[in-house]
Amino acid sequence: EVYPIVNFPSLWGNLDSLVNEKYIISPHEVYDELKQKDDEVFNWVNQRKQIFRVLDEEQVAVAKEIITEYPKLIDEQKENPDADPFVIALAIIENRNLALVGGRCLVVTGEKPGSPHKPKIPDVCIARGIEYLDILALVQHEGWIF
Repeated sequence: EVYPIVNFPSLWGNLDSLVNEKYIISPHEVYDELKQKDDEVFNWVNQRKQIFRVLDEEQVAVAKEIITEYPKLIDEQKENPDADPFVIALAIIENRNLALVGGRCLVVTGEKPGSPHKPKIPDVCIARGIEYLDILALVQHEGWIF
């Protein structure tokens, strides 16, 4: 789902508020995927690079566990690595850290659940007990009204 900035300026303004409050984070691998498309979403995130977390050993270790358990989550034919396992890994790590203060990390994805033969981010989130939302559900979760 794409919500063009020109048509949904309030939505993107609200997302900016979440960025400024440091509520939106993402692994740097998502930035790399978006950079390949070089569209308006990339232009938006390119001005908000602070949301991207540099890859570290913990993210790599958790992403490897996910890929081992869900090898079909990634497309081995892709030239550049899939960001999906890193998105989930970052959520797992953040949830471990936030559990200490009673918080939680949610995954926002436009993907719908896949199949056992081709799992998607929602499938792994469900299996790992991570809450996930699409943009519309995020709008509802935040109580935004346009």
